[in-house]
Amino acid sequence: MEPLAEVESPPEVESPYEMTISLNVFKHLGLKLYSNIPAVLSEIVANAYDADATEVNITIDNASQTIIISDNGSGMGLKEINDFFLKIGVDKREKQFKITPKFGRLVMGRKGIGKLSIFSIADDIEVYTSKTDDKGIKQVHAFLLKRSDIENKLKEENDNPDNKSNYKPTPLPTENIEIATGTKIELKNFKKTISHTTSFLKRRLARRFSILGDKYKFTVKIDGEEIGIDDRDYFDKIQFLWLIGDATDEYSARFLNIVQPVAKLNGKVEGTDFNIKGWIGTVKLPSDLKSDDDSNNNKISILARGKLGQEDILESFKEGRIFSEYVIGEIEADFLDDNDEEDVATSSRQKYDEEHPRYVALRKHIDGLLKKIGNEWTDLRNRELKKEAVVTAEKDVPALKDWFDELKENQKPVAEKMFATIQGLHLGTSDEANKKRKEFYKQGIYAFEKLSLQQKLNELDKITSADDFHLAQIFNDLSDIESSLYYDITQQRIQVIRKFNDLVDENAKETVLQRYLFDNLWLLHPSWERATKGSEIIEKKVKAEFGKIDVKLTEEEGRGRMDIKYRTY
Repeated sequence: MEPLAEVESPPEVESPYEMTISLNVFKHLGLKLYSNIPAVLSEIVANAYDADATEVNITIDNASQTIIISDNGSGMGLKEINDFFLKIGVDKREKQFKITPKFGRLVMGRKGIGKLSIFSIADDIEVYTSKTDDKGIKQVHAFLLKRSDIENKLKEENDNPDNKSNYKPTPLPTENIEIATGTKIELKNFKKTISHTTSFLKRRLARRFSILGDKYKFTVKIDGEEIGIDDRDYFDKIQFLWLIGDATDEYSARFLNIVQPVAKLNGKVEGTDFNIKGWIGTVKLPSDLKSDDDSNNNKISILARGKLGQEDILESFKEGRIFSEYVIGEIEADFLDDNDEEDVATSSRQKYDEEHPRYVALRKHIDGLLKKIGNEWTDLRNRELKKEAVVTAEKDVPALKDWFDELKENQKPVAEKMFATIQGLHLGTSDEANKKRKEFYKQGIYAFEKLSLQQKLNELDKITSADDFHLAQIFNDLSDIESSLYYDITQQRIQVIRKFNDLVDENAKETVLQRYLFDNLWLLHPSWERATKGSEIIEKKVKAEFGKIDVKLTEEEGRGRMDIKYRTY
């Protein structure tokens, strides 16, 4: 259905709609309630769910900068519009119903302020609604809410407290409304240009609801594409998984790449009658928790009554271990939104009161689960990293496997731990990262061999004869390590010589060359280090330069070594 054009009503038409609100409430709970489109859309979708809708359609028109949300719910008559939609702060569960009349759904709305969130992103809101009452009479209503008009009206009242009158939305024509039953809301004149893609909004809304799909008789579509739980787009990235409470049927089949038997954790909150369900998982690399939109999924979300209640409870824990960077999870805790208990949610409906006893109990229970998971994760991860190290050794560094195979049995566990540490470094997957990892393996082996040799040197006290076989073995091991180290030194210094040669050829600034020589005196005389083959090229060039420059050296100094001469100068 095409959006209806905005039409101003004739001046003589008196608006039957009244909004009751204060300027303070409007500013703080309207303009500052939410800051992003997915959060606002979730409030409208939740209202449709409470209206017993089975389908919600969201259309994003980036060209005309319009968002349309329509549902096939019960719709609103004039009484519902004025008493609930336009009256801010009315508890729907107290004044209307706690369970929806048609499907018996637990109502999501409570504080009666969610609809104000729309003004945090859009200036103009058009509402079209159709309802058939108990007598079979169809009521159709349409009206326009303008943020600028509301603000002006509230400012007038603020300046003149005695001149009070409620804001009245502008009626819109109803003749062409084709809604059989339900509500359509059009958002226009956004504060910021909207350019969200369908896939982005599907992903973000999918993460805010757990009541989507046929099982719940509730379908939400964006630009004709149905949103499903799988659109959350992180189930396939989970490496290790822990299910909580009675969550097996709903979640276990979605995790396709876990590499350990699924663990079950206690869903009964200790010391209470409360129960939770859900899952906590870890990924292979922290980067796996990054979304295409650069948002970070390193969080544990709390849902109540099928709707997101707190985006992240993980941030409230002082979990300093590296393990916390790999965690993601979803926990359903309906007891946080019990009809018969005090409301635990904060005014923004995006977090819970952290000092409320029910939230404290939940937090304590999750803290215990995280400690258990963290300990198990360390062992699981090391096991997988060792496997990866073996694959790396066989594929990319064959010499690494040969070295490992020659170790004594009591040395292999230590070497495996070293492999796991190196394999777990966050170096990415590029060719450069693979080169770095190989270098770490090489240096790790050097360190390992040096420690091993130190142990052998400690055995010298036990050797009484020069003919002892162990003495010869120690010297052989020392020679092997020394040869490897000098090979590396030689390779590095060849690179230095080539760079120095380039600097001279390019007539680099004298001060730069002086510093370079001062820090690398082996370039001037090989006896500074043994691995300096090739330095005679540089030495000839430097001697030629000294012949041109009067360095004011004594005769004795002039006959001295080139490197001493340079250092003296």
